[in-house]
Amino acid sequence: MQNDERRAVVLHGETRINVASLLQEPSGGTREYQVVLDRLPLDTDLVAHEIVADVWLTRIKDAVLVEAEVGAIVPLECGTCLTEFDQPVAESFSEPFRQLVDVRTGARIVASPNEESAGEDEPAFTIDESHELDLREALRQWIVLAIPMQPSCGPECPGPPQVGDDGNDAIDERFASLASLLGDDDTER
Repeated sequence: MQNDERRAVVLHGETRINVASLLQEPSGGTREYQVVLDRLPLDTDLVAHEIVADVWLTRIKDAVLVEAEVGAIVPLECGTCLTEFDQPVAESFSEPFRQLVDVRTGARIVASPNEESAGEDEPAFTIDESHELDLREALRQWIVLAIPMQPSCGPECPGPPQVGDDGNDAIDERFASLASLLGDDDTER
């Protein structure tokens, strides 16, 4: 008995995929991958951990359509209590990676007149001269977009620290400049 179900190729620690064989297929050809990364820098001070992306590649005219469902853990600081916590994020995206070089001839592929009239000098994502596409930047951008604008450690968030909560009148240094404003408000009431 033959199993018709295709299995995803698992890529550990790698975001580059060679698509030369897929580019030789007619439109509609597909491949399936799972990308697993321990960490992915998102910004100078922000790093995602435990990244898992299920990726589907589909051959389209002069491009490969990448569809992905990505999940990750991003350490963030709560916007209310300033405690660091692990924020799970999940996002789905679809991005075309445009082919720049013909896989059979090695000739440069010129953008169609429709693409030029759209005002795009260069497509956002491309397949390089070695017929590889790199998912790293697409994953980075979509994980950043999935981060909440106002991170919260959850419903059990204690809120901002209050002066004297722990029995002393020491002010948390992160709130020191705000405390000076608090004193002015109290005297006006």
